[in-house]
Amino acid sequence: MKAKNARSEATRAALMEAALQVITESGVKSVTHRKVCSAANLALGTVNYHYADLDELLLDAFAYYVDRISEKYESGFTFVRNDEDLADAVVDMTRKLSEDTQSVVLMWEMYAQGVREKAYRQLIRKWSKRAKSGVETYCSARVATILEAVWDGSAVQRNVGDASWSDAELREVVLAIIRTDESREYPQVKTRSAGAKA
Repeated sequence: MKAKNARSEATRAALMEAALQVITESGVKSVTHRKVCSAANLALGTVNYHYADLDELLLDAFAYYVDRISEKYESGFTFVRNDEDLADAVVDMTRKLSEDTQSVVLMWEMYAQGVREKAYRQLIRKWSKRAKSGVETYCSARVATILEAVWDGSAVQRNVGDASWSDAELREVVLAIIRTDESREYPQVKTRSAGAKA
């Protein structure tokens, strides 16, 4: 039974990856059973066996993407010890997101779906909360929300705009935003006292 479940999970993952690939290449509205199965190298009826309909597959695929992308970027906030480290983490995350064209396309496709459908709005809010959690470890929810708007906007500008900031310019803005938060706190790094033996 475990082997069958493992195969089933592997097939579902292949279908989600394939759906994300089709979305990236031609948008949510272009997703069909045939395109997904072709991209996954699976038989045409496979989607129907694993999902009630395409809408369920699409929502699952976006949730899968959110988990994957969140894990990728959350680790960047682990070693923050001061304002400069936090600004560097935000700029680094923005750069990685901007350079990942698939992520930018999927992010905006998901946002567009969120305008239309409640299930996507709930997924986006969950993702937003998770994305901001790294900043909220050190700063207020208000500052985390402002920084989220900055990194989302910067990712779009870097991909489709004509006036994107350099990393240095973005860092300057991020640092200024961080410093508006008088409640920010960082872990205290223990230092040796002058009389301690090495």
